[in-house]
Amino acid sequence: MRKVRVLLIALMLAVGCHSGQESGSNAGAPELLRAVPSDALAVGMFNRCDRALDRMLDSTNVLNSLPLGELRKHKAVVALCDVGTVVPLLIIQTGKAEPGEGLRAAADTLPQTAALAAQADSLQLFSEQISLDRHSALLISPSATIITVVRRHLSTETSILDAPHFDQALEAAGGAEAIVWRNSGATKLFPFELCGISRKQLGTFLKGAAEWTIARGDKLQTVQPQTDNYYSNFLKAAGDGRSMLAEAFPERSELIIDLPVADAKQWRQAYETMLDARVELESYNKRIKALRKSTGKSPLDWEKEQGIQEVVYVVTKDYSLNMIRTAKALKGPNKNSDVQVNPYTGFVNALYGAPFNPSDSCVVRRGHWLVSGPRAVLDTLKLGNRKNWPAMASAIVQIPGERLTCNQENFILWQDSNR
Repeated sequence: MRKVRVLLIALMLAVGCHSGQESGSNAGAPELLRAVPSDALAVGMFNRCDRALDRMLDSTNVLNSLPLGELRKHKAVVALCDVGTVVPLLIIQTGKAEPGEGLRAAADTLPQTAALAAQADSLQLFSEQISLDRHSALLISPSATIITVVRRHLSTETSILDAPHFDQALEAAGGAEAIVWRNSGATKLFPFELCGISRKQLGTFLKGAAEWTIARGDKLQTVQPQTDNYYSNFLKAAGDGRSMLAEAFPERSELIIDLPVADAKQWRQAYETMLDARVELESYNKRIKALRKSTGKSPLDWEKEQGIQEVVYVVTKDYSLNMIRTAKALKGPNKNSDVQVNPYTGFVNALYGAPFNPSDSCVVRRGHWLVSGPRAVLDTLKLGNRKNWPAMASAIVQIPGERLTCNQENFILWQDSNR
């Protein structure tokens, strides 16, 4: 998808949403959604067909070659469906439906409808005219299978509207133009790595982050049952903490994952509750015990001693770092220590999960911050000030030109512990 660039970052869905989209009380009318198969991976709802194609599809997609004519101004839905590969389904509202048509081809209420269907055929696309409740609609897709699936769903009166919790996603969209992703389909929807975070890590995290993710304007929301195993629910339980990264921002950063800690005890309880719900707490505790045995200190005791208030993962083109903001800081002329061998390498990764760098062989103190990573990087590391960095959040993710802040209203998604 072109203009819906994914901000997903390990955390990260994150989806790069677009501000300034028009909204309207009729956008994404449920009537058109009746033609979307119940197992669709994603659906975009738009007031204009041309905007639907622009937001949902790459510019090389054959559907962008369609001469839409006046139909470009009509309401439309684009669904992304899995038929072995992910293929798009375009649904354009055409005219008024004729009473009693059922599943028979809708009458040509607009001359442009038949003309567009003919053009689709010339582009080796498959099309079908259908009747919904009050309007007829034109289906167009590169896949004949999808057209058949839609007809089968219509005959049984099932659609995306019947998918679990989709009604909540539709409510979150609020009648505005919006795109809704099924998180369980993340691996197929987003088949790439991001800033060194693998496709597998992204997909695994997103599947457990929420049930649905909704991009509306410049907002990102999630929908999930109120159970402990979803990362979005963990972020709610963890609360919004104060971020101080602006005072020690690493230069040349490409990816920042920032987890401010509002209350250490509350954060730890929420995190371990999530791991327990995912049946991962036992393996998590084994890693903690192994590090305690090898280093002589439990990572959990180290966490308490440091009074950890913020955890940050940093990626540049050349390196990755872990940064921990502690309650206490060195003061005076020696507030910045020399680079030293890290006696607690692997602690940050064990405590907070992938992708925090497990190869943090050295550590340096910069005021309240403990920065760990390779010695060659720490020897020349420069930290500066950053303007307009969010002050309060549960999590913050930034890549060049885009940032997503998670708070009690909107959630960023993030990869949890060593899955």
